[in-house]
Amino acid sequence: MISLADISRSVVYRLKNLAKLTRSGVEYGSYQCAVSLKREINARILEKPKHGLTYYHRDRAGRIRKHVASAPLETHANFTGKMRRSLGFAVRTSDFEIGFGVNGKEPAPKIYPAIIEFGGVRIKPRNSILNGIRAQQRNFTNYYAAQIGRRLEGRGGIIVES
Repeated sequence: MISLADISRSVVYRLKNLAKLTRSGVEYGSYQCAVSLKREINARILEKPKHGLTYYHRDRAGRIRKHVASAPLETHANFTGKMRRSLGFAVRTSDFEIGFGVNGKEPAPKIYPAIIEFGGVRIKPRNSILNGIRAQQRNFTNYYAAQIGRRLEGRGGIIVES
């Protein structure tokens, strides 16, 4: 026979564990959000056609190359790839951070990412990260719901057998 004290210990253990499991679900959900957001931003940077001005430049071998820049509010165009390679993320317990030069694997160009993302004196913003967030917004909700739900499944009640 199960005593009242055993049932009480079971309830306390499960309540303490719920907080830990929820935190774990939020952390892994944040990781999934960051990975999918990075993938989305990379795809949008490489996406063609862009609708901005067309430039002609010489590469290192001396050949003339054509580059079509992005239009305002469009995800920025890939020219050298340095900024795209510097895109990284860091996941912490309660949030995640994504940006150019965040993870430290590839350093971001000095001030260029801020000017591209938010605009400058003579340039309108090319919201690369914001466009990715808007595209992935529904997925964020699904990732968190799935991860927290998976961890809390079957933890809601106590089965007492006599």
